[in-house]
Amino acid sequence: MSAASHPSRPLGMGEQISHRLRVDIISGAIGNGTHLAEDSLAARFDVSRGPVRDALRQLESEGLVENRRKRLYVSFRGLPDIEELYSLRENLESMALRLAVERAGGSGLDDVQRFVDTMATAAREGDTDAFDQADMEFHTSFYRLSGHRRLAEAWRPYQRTFEVLLEMSNTPDMPAAVVDHQEFLDIVRGGDADAAVQRLHDHLVRAKQHIRDVIELQQAPAAAQPKAS
Repeated sequence: MSAASHPSRPLGMGEQISHRLRVDIISGAIGNGTHLAEDSLAARFDVSRGPVRDALRQLESEGLVENRRKRLYVSFRGLPDIEELYSLRENLESMALRLAVERAGGSGLDDVQRFVDTMATAAREGDTDAFDQADMEFHTSFYRLSGHRRLAEAWRPYQRTFEVLLEMSNTPDMPAAVVDHQEFLDIVRGGDADAAVQRLHDHLVRAKQHIRDVIELQQAPAAAQPKAS
């Protein structure tokens, strides 16, 4: 999903800048250890330093930027951090799933069903932005249904990062992904928490491998890329 195209509300300037920097950092366009100076970023985006400062503060809370003696640097190592992010997400979301299976009523899961239905509509229309947004909302809904406020807050800083990873991975077969999410939800409806957690594990393993393939292709040496004829 492109955060800048989120339909629910217009993004503030700081959020737009944080999204664009987030994409650059995760894709490797801005390398690990790069100093992010407010002045140069303000010039790049043609804004005052205030929105840039807001954006950097947000990225620092997500672990993509770190403060070293009052100077901010990119803190993203590529594939090692992808591994960390997915292992963290699996543990958080497994807990959310178990609690959601225990606590969620029919109406709560009906809300999740609507996200699957939105994914199906987006797949038919070829709308990747709407598809990715509904996909992320599908997973985030389990944190809400868990009834565990701090668990939901623990997920929130990483949600934007995973939105970018989802956008980068470019789901190759949207109809198949709709079926996968519908089967996932059916397991949750069935009340088998262990089966739901196993399905989540399988789902995230596939997603992680896909994004690893994308990043490895992007990082391939120029010499290995086909030459223009």
